[in-house]
Amino acid sequence: MRAAVAALALSAVIAAESVRAQSAAPPVDFTIAFIGDQGLGSNAQAVLTLIRSEGADVVLHSGDFDYQDDPKAWDDQISGILGRDFPYFASAGNHDAARFYGPGGYQEFLAARMNRLGIAWRGDLGVQSSFTYRGIFFVLTAPDVFGDGDGLYDLFIARELAADDSTWRISSWHEDMQLMQVGGKDDQTGWGVYEQSRRGGAIIATAHEHSYSRTYLLSSCRDQTVASTASTLILSRDDPSTPADEGRSFVFVSGLGGKSIRSQLLDGPWWASVDTSTQGANYGALFGVFDYQGDPAVAHFYFKEIGGRVVDDFFVRSAAAGGPRPCTTAVCDCPEATPCDDGDACTVDDACDAGGVCRAGAPRSCEDFDACTVDTCSPRSGCDHRPIVLADVRRVLTRGSRVEACAGQRLPKSVARRLGRARRLLGRASRTGNGAGRAITRALHLLGQAEAALGSAQQHLSPGCAAALRGQLDDASTKMSCLRPGSRA
Repeated sequence: MRAAVAALALSAVIAAESVRAQSAAPPVDFTIAFIGDQGLGSNAQAVLTLIRSEGADVVLHSGDFDYQDDPKAWDDQISGILGRDFPYFASAGNHDAARFYGPGGYQEFLAARMNRLGIAWRGDLGVQSSFTYRGIFFVLTAPDVFGDGDGLYDLFIARELAADDSTWRISSWHEDMQLMQVGGKDDQTGWGVYEQSRRGGAIIATAHEHSYSRTYLLSSCRDQTVASTASTLILSRDDPSTPADEGRSFVFVSGLGGKSIRSQLLDGPWWASVDTSTQGANYGALFGVFDYQGDPAVAHFYFKEIGGRVVDDFFVRSAAAGGPRPCTTAVCDCPEATPCDDGDACTVDDACDAGGVCRAGAPRSCEDFDACTVDTCSPRSGCDHRPIVLADVRRVLTRGSRVEACAGQRLPKSVARRLGRARRLLGRASRTGNGAGRAITRALHLLGQAEAALGSAQQHLSPGCAAALRGQLDDASTKMSCLRPGSRA
């Protein structure tokens, strides 16, 4: 049956080639509903009813359909609310794999709907496929569901996006990398599918975790590098002819299609919006309104729950095609506010000013939330995360005796004495390389004594000074713990 569906697609390849060459804008206020992790029953039906009431023109379903291996029941549920000929596009999820191919499989129903609508596609529908509909280019893949993401699907995504010139492009699959969701998923897809989609300026639509989360604009998914925290996200493609990587996009997980709602377990500064059971989430969908109010380069996005609550609201502007590419030199010929790269890897959200000069944006955050690394940034190479060494702890202890908040106040002798002894212990171990383990253990003990002494003497200090000292002691203890044998195992 897999071959039969491929044969259906083959008859449309010539038409697909002409379709993918088109770059016409979508109709005004063309609306796509993004969902995943649906199921059968009242919750899933409520989400489909919401989609109908919002006037959506398309559903993009990022995997996990009915969870019962019943393709006909799933298709009947969709048709009963949205209609038999409603445009409904989908990528295979892990719970769809067993019945995706073969007679009466999910792919057969998806292909039949596409054929009724006269939509031509390339490739293996819902697994390794692409098509254009109403001026929007879709790439639908299934990394980790049917094969590894790296070395297979990432190459397909890169090739398809490179050959397309649509203003709007969407890259969708089901599973996640751990840091691209806020629940309990492990690394599954590989980073390649994310990075190739970002480089191609494509919106990255996923599901799998039963919650909603959306990143800020990213210049690296692998490193979770935030390019901008603005509420208008400017998508851009990478220009392979330049040494810089100009690709900018965002990632979302829309997994509240009806199956269940999970809690938040992870967080990070790259997340712009999160809706889980921890926040009191309800089922819902992310809506993207393209050619918003007649502007073909603007889309309005909002996540709406079935109870009517809107938990995320933002705009997206596409610079992926049909306009100047992001500038890559300090002086460039581009309109004001166009994304650019000033050549300094330690700044983000660079933009051209009114005179066409690329101005540095905000400092890049290299924080990796690992207490056992020192995070720095090189203007040439970007973020570096070096393991803690003894000298780093000594610097913290040295700062402990020069706390700005304690200016004009005498450091309690009981605290200063123990800080000095700990500093000397670590200094000797650092110089000789001998007895580091014993020195760390003794220094940790001294820091514990210093903190206890601070508790007894803090009435002689201002609250700000006492708090700052306690913070320095905690920082030194944390860093020192990283150096104990076996601490990073």
